[in-house]
Amino acid sequence: MIGLKIIVKNNVIWRNNQGVLMPLSPPSELSNLNFQDASEILENSSSFLLRWESNFDSQHPTHWWHVIKSDHSDLSSLKKKTRYEVRKGLDAFCCEKVTKEVILTYGYFIYKKAFKRYNTHETLYSKEKFDSEIRNLPDDFFEFWIVKKQIDGSPVAFAENFVINDVCFYNTIWFDPDSLKSGVSYALFFEMNRHYLADRSFKYVSDGARSLSHSTAIHDFLISKFGFRKAFATLNIAYKPWFKFLLLAIYPFRQIICKLSFGFSKKACVVLLQEEIYRKHFLND
Repeated sequence: MIGLKIIVKNNVIWRNNQGVLMPLSPPSELSNLNFQDASEILENSSSFLLRWESNFDSQHPTHWWHVIKSDHSDLSSLKKKTRYEVRKGLDAFCCEKVTKEVILTYGYFIYKKAFKRYNTHETLYSKEKFDSEIRNLPDDFFEFWIVKKQIDGSPVAFAENFVINDVCFYNTIWFDPDSLKSGVSYALFFEMNRHYLADRSFKYVSDGARSLSHSTAIHDFLISKFGFRKAFATLNIAYKPWFKFLLLAIYPFRQIICKLSFGFSKKACVVLLQEEIYRKHFLND
């Protein structure tokens, strides 16, 4: 996903993604949000559901989590194979924090190549749409990184990070698939972790919540290679009444719907899986 539509309600920054309101503010700042507040926010929006977390970073495992890292790991503390891959990546690539204009110049080429790797219901943006979404990101909250080959300066990856207070969310990262075997992902994550956790002493960096929209091994990669961990939380969901009625009608058929492969079924499957996780906690379904 490139770009975000942002609104501020109840001193919380929210993003609107395809009719779903999700918090951009750190989950730890949502402890006072209740279902009444959530329903009021939702009622005054164009979205059909709102989700948020409570009990963030609980010691008790749940079916919902964010993948975070709260301490810096220097190179010597990483596993031997990871150290090798990081060094290989740093020898081959240069990772640097850049301006929005650099992403507008080089980002679309990387995004288009990377998009083909994912099995997702999301749609590939046109160059015009990509540029518009990047330009509209507020400078106060977003930072960008780019990775270029050391040998000729050609771009192979970029990151769009949401930064607020002392927390950084790795919002979206795109890698040219042809560069992955050369350690590009190891180099970028190592450098960003060092920048935010060591150089700027952030509380934690996050690669976001459990993914429902597409299959990706990135969370497992970060946990096994760089010491990220699951910060367990309670998933809460509020629905517009008409949408809740529709959801209840199709919920018994969720397994059939999730086996289908066309666009609507993929989007519906994400919502149904989310509801299933919610029910496991609150309803023991």
